[in-house]
This record gives sequence, structure tokens and C-alpha cells, in this order.
Amino acid sequence: MNQLNFIKIMVFVFTFLLIFGCLALIGCFYHKISGHGRNFATEINLMQTPSSSIKQITADDVLLYILVTDLKQPDKIIIFNPEKNTIVSNLVTY
Repeated sequence: MNQLNFIKIMVFVFTFLLIFGCLALIGCFYHKISGHGRNFATEINLMQTPSSSIKQITADDVLLYILVTDLKQPDKIIIFNPEKNTIVSNLVTY
């Protein structure tokens, strides 16, 4: 009788794990398919001259700070918001 109870408990535990695992897997697929992840632009136009180059990129929680150097113009710091795909500010350094 003791072995029968052990088998019943093991069947119950494995059934619970199987159902919980399937629900977790379905939840992961739903989360990926529904598009809850961030989708950023793969290509952005910073409206710079062809001779300019990006020297450094720094990020915080929301914004990207992009240091752009150019041989013909002073250096610029472009503050870019990737979530809205917009340039927040364009600072010129001297």
C-alpha cells in the first residue's frame, strides 16, 4: 500500500509539472508573437554631412548621446530617442 501511495504522489507531481510547463511555454510564445518587445529602427538619418563620422555613443535609460566629428565643422552631440525615432537635441561643441 505504501508503494501505491508513492506512485500516486509521483503521478500527481509529474502531471502538475507537465501542465505548468506547457502553460509557461504557451505564455512565452504568446509574449513573443504579440510584439511586446521593443522594435527599434534599424536605420536612422541623423542629417549629417557625408564627411562626418560617429566617434562615440553613450546611452542612458531612454536616450542615446551620439558624438559626431567632422573635418569641416565643429563636433556635435546629437541626443536621440530610439523609442520615438526622433532627434531630441543637436548640440554643437567648440
